[in-house]
Amino acid sequence: MNILKAVGLLVLASGLVAPATPATAQSYDGSKPLLCAMMAMWECDGSGQCERRAVESRDLPTFLIVDAVKRTLTGTGSDERRAEIKSATHLDGRLILQGGDAGRGWSATIAQNTGKMAIAVVDHDVTFSVFGACTAR
Repeated sequence: MNILKAVGLLVLASGLVAPATPATAQSYDGSKPLLCAMMAMWECDGSGQCERRAVESRDLPTFLIVDAVKRTLTGTGSDERRAEIKSATHLDGRLILQGGDAGRGWSATIAQNTGKMAIAVVDHDVTFSVFGACTAR
């Protein structure tokens, strides 16, 4: 028997090398806080005209901490504004969050298997569609 094979068998037999296991899938189900990046935004007015805007152009934080357990959305960095999550539910593999702040209603959907996120914010004369992604914090 070749010396390399013998050493390999000894290492495996001694338990020094862990057996290969499939990677566990990350779950974005809201059981732990998520750090979410808001990457693209569309603003639509009452006439149906929509324009792509930078997230920063509407004074929104680039990153949010979504804590479904504590029912809060919190901006990061110098923008630590906080909004209450009024409703959190799971539906068809999605974490669905809803709330309202400053006279606007909002709804967010986060895919539990990928972390991809979409947010809709509705005011009396304008809507915002924001797209992004989340990761475990």
